[in-house]
Amino acid sequence: MRHKPAATADKKILLRVAIYIRVSTDRQVREGDSMRDQLSSGQKYIDSHDNMILVDTYVDDGISGQKLNRDDFQRLLDDIQIGRIDLVIFTRLDRWFRNLRHYLNTQDILDKHGVSWTAIEQPYFDTSTPHGRAFVNNSMIWAELEAQNDSDRILGVFDDKVENGEVLSGSTPLGYSIQNKHLIPDDDAPTAVAIFEFYRKSGSLNETLRYMESEFGLVRVAASLKNMLTNTKYIGIFRDNKEYCPAIIDEELFFDVQRLLSINIKDGKKHDYIFNSLVVCDDCGHTMSGYQQRTHYKNSNGNRTIYKYSHYRCRQAVTLHRCPHTKAVGESTLESIMLSRIRPEIEKYITEYEVANLPAMRTDTKRRNIEHKLQKLKDLFLNDLITMDEFKLDREKLLVQLEKINARTSQPVKDLSFLKKFLDMNFESMYDSFSVAEKRELWRSVVREIRIDHDKNVRIIFL
Repeated sequence: MRHKPAATADKKILLRVAIYIRVSTDRQVREGDSMRDQLSSGQKYIDSHDNMILVDTYVDDGISGQKLNRDDFQRLLDDIQIGRIDLVIFTRLDRWFRNLRHYLNTQDILDKHGVSWTAIEQPYFDTSTPHGRAFVNNSMIWAELEAQNDSDRILGVFDDKVENGEVLSGSTPLGYSIQNKHLIPDDDAPTAVAIFEFYRKSGSLNETLRYMESEFGLVRVAASLKNMLTNTKYIGIFRDNKEYCPAIIDEELFFDVQRLLSINIKDGKKHDYIFNSLVVCDDCGHTMSGYQQRTHYKNSNGNRTIYKYSHYRCRQAVTLHRCPHTKAVGESTLESIMLSRIRPEIEKYITEYEVANLPAMRTDTKRRNIEHKLQKLKDLFLNDLITMDEFKLDREKLLVQLEKINARTSQPVKDLSFLKKFLDMNFESMYDSFSVAEKRELWRSVVREIRIDHDKNVRIIFL
């Protein structure tokens, strides 16, 4: 999960915030106190942070936290998945969820889209901090125990299958097929043996990958090959069953391979790159990897200094020879390009998108007007200016109109407001003072990909 860097007086990265409000009882709905309190608390929280902007308010009235199918909750998830929101706030954890399974499923969605949440009246519930995440996990330990009991029963069934030599899924290692729920060697078994033997001879994962592709037409990545070479099923062992299936790899060969793999394990220490996972080879479409280049400098006194420079390169070209893009791109060079081009390119992108999608944007304007009316209706109710019956009646009419517009719309219009707000930021003047993590977060807030071809032409793809 991505977390936003802490804002300081001089370093502000805008957070797009959603307020979620839920009232679970009819009495609370009629009185409206709880809804008003939740809205007021949320607004005060945003106002107290100068790096936060309210995207929308999501209200579910008279609905239990045990239920996942809540109207505005679903709308909130939709907005999260299209990249409109960075942080969800609510007053208390029980306003968010009371069902562990729903919580975990929703948390998975938030994690995938880099969205955090905070219970503002319970600051110890805050997934944007390590302590907060730990407290959430500890608070749900008893519910997890219940889920674990179900899991244990399933694992018991799996253990019985393993003991009887039965397969647990439809996937099989290369060289095996399934017959009567058991693994048996097939026609690819000699191929698997040849791959093990080649790796023992070469000691190189990359060379073995090229051998697999040239000799057998098998295209794999290093992680997949390593999983294959360490799979104990090849010597007939799976978990505690040493006679799980017929072996097709000799034990001496298998353990020779394990010894070579242990020798070739690289240092797990990784360098922190600004554009990690953003830089893509425009020739083959694969993500370009960061690496460190060292330069030795010796002054007149004979003292030697080592300088390290970050670069990006296409491994498909360098190690696997599947791509013509063999040139490396320096990180500092890429920073200069991005800083000089990001503002005019965003302006151009917004203009071209709005011109090309004018009819759809007009429809979107109608949609937003209805959504605005829905929000205004909520405000009227929250301020006791209309009754609950009036609120529900008018809300139903607006939802029908909204449904008709959505039915006519083939493709949703992108919300470009975050790009426009990005243009309002004076990030260039403070960029040099940002940490690597802050720089990375800045670019990821607006950029999906930075595509570079073998001639070092750069294309910026926005979110």
